[in-house]
Amino acid sequence: MAKRFPWKSNYRQIPSFVQIALSEIDGDLIAVSASKKINRREVEAGQYAHVGLSADGSAIIANGPTQPHADAGKWSARNAYGWDRKREDWPMVQKTWTFESPNFGDGARNGWTMRSWSKDVYQHQIFEPQGMTIEASVLEDKGGEQVVVKFALTPILSRGMAEFDLMLLWALNVLQENTGVTGVFASDATREEYISTITLDWQIFPPGTADEVVLRLLGTAHPTNIPDFEKHVRERVLLFENFEPKAYIRGQGGFGSYFGAQFADDLVVFENLKYGNAVYLLYQNWDEASQRSRLDLLRDQDAHFDRVVHTDGWQDRLTSLLHDKLFERGLRRRRSGYRSKRRGRSREESDDRGDRQANDGERGR
Repeated sequence: MAKRFPWKSNYRQIPSFVQIALSEIDGDLIAVSASKKINRREVEAGQYAHVGLSADGSAIIANGPTQPHADAGKWSARNAYGWDRKREDWPMVQKTWTFESPNFGDGARNGWTMRSWSKDVYQHQIFEPQGMTIEASVLEDKGGEQVVVKFALTPILSRGMAEFDLMLLWALNVLQENTGVTGVFASDATREEYISTITLDWQIFPPGTADEVVLRLLGTAHPTNIPDFEKHVRERVLLFENFEPKAYIRGQGGFGSYFGAQFADDLVVFENLKYGNAVYLLYQNWDEASQRSRLDLLRDQDAHFDRVVHTDGWQDRLTSLLHDKLFERGLRRRRSGYRSKRRGRSREESDDRGDRQANDGERGR
């Protein structure tokens, strides 16, 4: 792929000049920002239009903040689409895949059977899209050939955050890829202001009719920047209804694009419609997990969750996976025709087990 900008793209590790600047900052909060002298002709030619700089006659105008383009570099692409980081340094875990296959090679004639298989795999560390933005501001413009511009990236970082060095490198490279400069400064923001940019606070709604649930989830803060938001929410609610959720959830404030459903204390399904690239099944105690920051919630071992990427057939994969997780918790009967390669149970044995669970008073459908 052709390089988009003429400057250095990114750094493999935190550069020494940033390390020196960090050592001179006493506070916990770090702002990733830098200033740059820019030739006026470059602005007029549109070289910095992607970060909100434009020429209006003799004046240089800064509009923003702007979302970095995914094609600016690999770190900008990760910022836009997320990052699946394979961790060979972590212990391997067992993962299970569920799929339908035709009986005797002809599903139309002989029906279909649900099968699953398990194997030990390396864990992956999933980073959802970070949503970093860049804001330009003109610091000096005396009408000459050059202007001085400051580029600041949000959100700011905390030294105490999980994997600070990695997140700092990510932020530095997003700024570098899009502007050609990078650096760090002490932040004047309060810790409370910082926390508010990363903490995902949830609203909990009781189940009801599909129309009632959709109305509650949409609320008064409709995210108008998300195409077909109401349509997608309604589709998810209708899908979730088939599995009898105990509650629906939605992020508050600036996180209104997050929503999902809770099916058990340790089973919550949610996604972020702002990016809409995957659905997550979280297998942690919800009271504890809901207190974790937005950036930290999924920056964890994927033994704690499954990620269903929105590729062809993702609804079927989500339905099958959710059905199995509910069955494991005694909240659902195994579907007819299920066969497990791992356990070696036959269809009849699986059905008998489901009947026994139903007779024990557990919920079945």
